[in-house]
Amino acid sequence: MQKTMIIALLTAGVGMLVPSVLAANKAVLLGIDGVQWEKVQALNTPNFDRLNINKAYTGGMKGYDNEQLTSSGPGWATILTGVWVNKHNVDTNSAGLANADFPSIFKRIHDANPILTQASLVHWSPINTQFFSNDIANVERVESGISDADVTSATISEINKGTDFVFAHLDDPDHHGHSTCFGSAYNKSIITADQQLGEILDVIEVAEKQSGDNWLLMVTTDHGRDSLGCGHGAQKLNQKTIFIGSNEPVNAELTDKLVGENNDFSGLYGYAAQTSIVPTLLTHLGIKVEQEWKLDGPSLIGELGVRKLMASTDGYLQWINESDDDIHIYRNDILVDVLSAQNNSWQDNVNTRLGTVDYVLASNANPVAFRHNVMDVNAGLSWNLSRGYFFRSDTQYVRYNKILDKAEDGYPRAVNESNWPGLGAYRENLVASFHKDSDTAYFFTHDGQYLSYDLNTDSVRDGYPKAVDATTWSGLEAYADNIVATLRWKGNKVYFFLDDGNYLRYDLANDSVDSGYPKPINDSTWPGLGAYAQQITAAIYWDDTRAYFFLDGQRYIRYSITSDSVDSGYPKPTNDSTWSGLLGM
Repeated sequence: MQKTMIIALLTAGVGMLVPSVLAANKAVLLGIDGVQWEKVQALNTPNFDRLNINKAYTGGMKGYDNEQLTSSGPGWATILTGVWVNKHNVDTNSAGLANADFPSIFKRIHDANPILTQASLVHWSPINTQFFSNDIANVERVESGISDADVTSATISEINKGTDFVFAHLDDPDHHGHSTCFGSAYNKSIITADQQLGEILDVIEVAEKQSGDNWLLMVTTDHGRDSLGCGHGAQKLNQKTIFIGSNEPVNAELTDKLVGENNDFSGLYGYAAQTSIVPTLLTHLGIKVEQEWKLDGPSLIGELGVRKLMASTDGYLQWINESDDDIHIYRNDILVDVLSAQNNSWQDNVNTRLGTVDYVLASNANPVAFRHNVMDVNAGLSWNLSRGYFFRSDTQYVRYNKILDKAEDGYPRAVNESNWPGLGAYRENLVASFHKDSDTAYFFTHDGQYLSYDLNTDSVRDGYPKAVDATTWSGLEAYADNIVATLRWKGNKVYFFLDDGNYLRYDLANDSVDSGYPKPINDSTWPGLGAYAQQITAAIYWDDTRAYFFLDGQRYIRYSITSDSVDSGYPKPTNDSTWSGLLGM
């Protein structure tokens, strides 16, 4: 329900009350693209100074499932949905429609209260035309690709009309940053944006006096910039640093830095995240934020609830709570525990390595969520030079385009008899696979069996599975139950990696394990891989220069075939920045 309040007006010159009128809560979200927070502080920006404003962050959390590019597409998608990329799925500027399961604020408002009017006025068109084109179907006024000056004029017009929610997007600072980097043109664009902000603030103040309506204006940006001001997109402090401002009082989530378990980027995660903007706007508009929505940030107005929620892959949750309210813990929409306010951690005792797990902690009617795609890559199959297949612990598979370096559209899909004839019954048991030649691929199961897959007929051959024994895989029989990964190498060699940190080398020409094996996986035999010997879940031969090892905890290692060693800088997280779409929904 739309929040209202009764305003009694006193008739001029007459000491009596006239009939009361209804005053409403209304909101404007002003987004200014590509603004560096430090520049706002350094320049003369008197209208920014009129706000309750503080540093905030974008880009998710580096190394976690919610890590995303510090680019406009992911940034504006997060600002308008209240969730990170592992929910909204807008991973680049060229992405298509955002995930309908996590709709934008436009749809949230319409679904909760269809009588509320809305406007979306943007300079950068993809926000309206690409990511949220479905959601804005019920928005009364939509303008795309218009100038910053026209956005400002249109916003003022909508405020004067009394439109309930207005999203306005200015783009000139980002344009000048890309064109000329930091410098006079960029600085001037921020000063101009400040003036446009001032025009909007002035109109809001007049509108409040005339109507009694309570207008919340929030101001933010989608990302910072690199050290020269020219670009962005990386997980760097200045590119992750943004700001959030409000013309209304806010709670301590915005005003106070509070560092939790993660102190990376000089404690940047101790500030608010751009995920808090949507719950704040909804709360102001009188729309209850439901725990089923799984929004990733708490509201910046109202009572504080759980803050700085973190979750590990083993289901261990940590947070900070400064309220006196009980904490209700939900796992995938089911209430699983209620804790007293004094608690700041919780261990999930249920095995959650079954795909996607959503935790929501609700306290003081201010829920906050954290999503884990808690799955591993169980097997990788290099089909040809342009395509690879990955089989995941949630019994789904992904077809990966090596050329475009991303999962193909429509994936993941379930492994079944329609898409992998003969393999569907073993989808929960797959532990390894490799491409033998142009005719055959092999799949291995955790119970010591294997299947021969005919690449020409695209099906498992008759008579399989068979046991891995002295007849079928000479020398491998004693280790059949211990295989965790296979790696097709150059020539006729295949490596089998075992769960005890050892490996074997198999010769396909001789059809037997080479003498002298098993050997330990260490930095002498596999330089750089030794520390991860018992963490390997899958391996795949990519091309003649490199292979990849996947580790538990959603990490991976790139191995140079040329230098026969792990490349520097690994392991890295397996997420949408490194393997686009591989572990997504």
